[in-house]
Amino acid sequence: MTHYLQNYARFNSIEEMDDAAAKHCAFHRYELNNSDQLVLDVIRRYSVKYGAAHLKHATIETAIGKSNATVRRAIRKLEQLCIIQRLHYVRPVMSGLGANIYIILPFDDQGRTSSRKEADNPHDDEVNEPISENEPLFLKSSIKDLTNTSPMESKKLSTSLL
Repeated sequence: MTHYLQNYARFNSIEEMDDAAAKHCAFHRYELNNSDQLVLDVIRRYSVKYGAAHLKHATIETAIGKSNATVRRAIRKLEQLCIIQRLHYVRPVMSGLGANIYIILPFDDQGRTSSRKEADNPHDDEVNEPISENEPLFLKSSIKDLTNTSPMESKKLSTSLL
């Protein structure tokens, strides 16, 4: 019999999941605070058996010793950074909401680079119009002799009062 959480697993082994979590933490090291990393670690520890974790916020709160608001904020941030996926779970017996299912996502640094959609198409904005040939260049009127760039030496002042 397969456990229902195995249907949500994204990794073939625990080592792959741990490696992905470590890469996520390294890539987002400046965006994740201590609470975010603790929440990710709790999700990772509970995901070891089936590849996904079925956790209540209260379970995460007691595991890391933080408030409910902190846990919710950390989960939101982990979702926004595409580190985890949260699935709302409906209990089949009582048809009510249960604890959420959390899935650690594989690390894909190829998808994190931005791509240009219109690389060779220039904009038709008036702002980007080329300068006309009749228009004088900005530097033309302010060209200076760059060979004498040091200030002129002032006459030596006497240090004595008289």
